[in-house]
Amino acid sequence: MASSWILAVLVVTILCQLSSCHPVSGGSGPTRVGHSFSSAPCSPEALGLEDGRIPDSSITASSVHSSSFLPSTARLNVGIQGWIPSTPADQWIQVDLGKPTVVTGLTMQGYDTGTVHYITAFSVQHSLTAESDDWQSLADADGGAIRFTLSSGRPTNVTFPVVPIARFIRILPLAWTHQYYRVRFEVFGCQVPDGAVRLVNGTDALRGRVEIYHHDTASWGAVCGNDWGINDAITVCRQLDLGAAIQAKTASEYGRGDLPIMMSRVACEGTESRLVDCPFVCTNYQQCESSNVAGVFCYPKNTVRLEGGSNDFSGRVEIFRNYTWGTICDRGWDATDGGVVCRQLRYSGAVEAKSGAHYGEGNGLVHMEGVACTGSEEGLANCPSLCWTASTCSHSRDAGVICSVETSGSEETNPE
Repeated sequence: MASSWILAVLVVTILCQLSSCHPVSGGSGPTRVGHSFSSAPCSPEALGLEDGRIPDSSITASSVHSSSFLPSTARLNVGIQGWIPSTPADQWIQVDLGKPTVVTGLTMQGYDTGTVHYITAFSVQHSLTAESDDWQSLADADGGAIRFTLSSGRPTNVTFPVVPIARFIRILPLAWTHQYYRVRFEVFGCQVPDGAVRLVNGTDALRGRVEIYHHDTASWGAVCGNDWGINDAITVCRQLDLGAAIQAKTASEYGRGDLPIMMSRVACEGTESRLVDCPFVCTNYQQCESSNVAGVFCYPKNTVRLEGGSNDFSGRVEIFRNYTWGTICDRGWDATDGGVVCRQLRYSGAVEAKSGAHYGEGNGLVHMEGVACTGSEEGLANCPSLCWTASTCSHSRDAGVICSVETSGSEETNPE
């Protein structure tokens, strides 16, 4: 059973600047830093040195002081000593993570007392193959190896400011307090699902160039814009757990990037859960114009819209939920509820609530019934409603609203 402070190590991290780190003392989980990790579709966790998911055979080192200080003793919960090399200079300890992994940081510890026998500075290398010519230093924007420093041997969380995808991680001690320092550690990261997608180079999280991850090559690739359409965009937005697709973008509106084309002539039906579940040209050679890659623009979840009105600020209220647009039952519907909708749509408030399908009957599901907003909610989805069972309302009771539009100190409304 791990001790309480070990459990804390696994859930607590403090941002490590390029030249310093801090002992564990509190805070939230591992901090996401760096563009690559912030766009990675997974959340970091301890990768298995402490709980044994990483076997002893996957922990190797350049040397050991004796059989009492093998690389496997570098686990946080094994004894109080850790790994000790035979000679301190130019040594390393290495972990095979088993498969390509987004590596976000680590927890480093020295001798249990934290006063002596620990490294004070180290660097990190990573590799996908562990071949001699494949190792790369964790480097800053200028290409210089990042040097991490420690102020004690107590458990210290280090978050990488540059986040690699790697199978092998190697720690290289650079400075230490005692001739025979000790090293114990845990690695943090996450497995990127095969076929994961991300949006890149957009102005927010709802839009961007579509990139897809291929596990066999441990790399991201672009999607060709040939035959790219709204059904393909709908599938991407669903996979990212966003709302409906507003537009399918092509011709590199969000930049071409420098990634290889991994999919071409995608032909989704719009019902798939993942983009890789759609048919596409899957030959190794992807024919695609270099200036034409796919992009999308998604709705946020619980988006509302007004339909059927004679202008933009009046109409039948519809909300996007569970990947479909639906209407609101007028049971209990009033201007307070309508005001929340209007403010969500960036209008100043509601002039009048409408009932009885005043703007015509909608299609699909009735998503909400018995809405009871207080007026303080940020959006309609935050308002209480009768949601234990499906609505029994017909579309003859679809709710609507007229929003107020403030112009030059007065309010312009839609005449009815």
